[in-house]
Amino acid sequence: MDKVKITDIAKKGGVSLTTVSRYFNHPELLSEATKEKIGEIIKELNYNQNCLARMLVTGQSTLVGVIFPHLHLSFYTELLNQLIEYGQKCGYHFIVYTSRSSREEELQLINSLLSYQIKGLILLSHVLPPEDIEALPIPTISVERVGGNFKQINNDNFTGGKLAGTLLIRNNCDVFLHINNDYQEEWPSFKRILGFELAVRGLPYEMHIEKAFTDPYSPEAAASMELLIQKIMKKYSRKKIGVFCSNDDIANLFERQCIKEGISIPQNIELIGYDNSPVSGYAVYPITSIDQNIPLMAKIAIDSLENYIPYESMVPAVLVEKETTSRSQTSR
Repeated sequence: MDKVKITDIAKKGGVSLTTVSRYFNHPELLSEATKEKIGEIIKELNYNQNCLARMLVTGQSTLVGVIFPHLHLSFYTELLNQLIEYGQKCGYHFIVYTSRSSREEELQLINSLLSYQIKGLILLSHVLPPEDIEALPIPTISVERVGGNFKQINNDNFTGGKLAGTLLIRNNCDVFLHINNDYQEEWPSFKRILGFELAVRGLPYEMHIEKAFTDPYSPEAAASMELLIQKIMKKYSRKKIGVFCSNDDIANLFERQCIKEGISIPQNIELIGYDNSPVSGYAVYPITSIDQNIPLMAKIAIDSLENYIPYESMVPAVLVEKETTSRSQTSR
């Protein structure tokens, strides 16, 4: 069979070549009915767009590189889902790498991405210092990472931490705990700790850092959480404990272990996570969480590829109460 051309699509659909071109390059300019009509014709004719040829003709790439530190946390997987969903509507395709490597190895990954003539890079790993990112020859957008002279998208982490502490105080907790896998003071997420500590200042407070919680779905994480909960329940057996976790996955691990131990949530322990990622809603008792507005983060990242300005976008933090804090407790 002869190769199908866009002229064939236009002829069969009774539309102009410009309309077909907009379907591939600027679908937001077309009505839903027109996009659906052209999409059906493309399927019928079994048309496959030659992205490389298109890039050579137009000089514009539709490829976007994304580097995550890993994908086992719900925040990262949901952000990737949202990037792909919104990016595809804008005509982009993605090449995704994960990296927890050295600076040299991550720069090699980026050089590999550059060889594909990517339009831009969305960076979530925190291996590279700002000066390396600033030197990259393409628009580079960081999410929840240290600042510099490039586009940054960060949550209002300080307010998020403060909201968590304020809620636990309001719900009459006696002791306040923050559980984390790691932190560095230059990370934007460190402000979650500062906001929480400001809210509970002068009240009984402990911070627990467990490296094993970096992968909260590992056997090592489960074992560490079991020991931690046994320790705090022994120490505060007659107290109501307010727990703020650095992400929803650690909060979910905490909740599962409490259920195993027969500890009542939220009667004995109130629990708050961070991100409002899908895992917070899928938990046995849906977890109260600080919403980072992941869809908005993805939208800002994709929109910044076309309108690149090196400045910080701050996404508001919003408290979403569910079943692990007492005010929103449901009968069960």
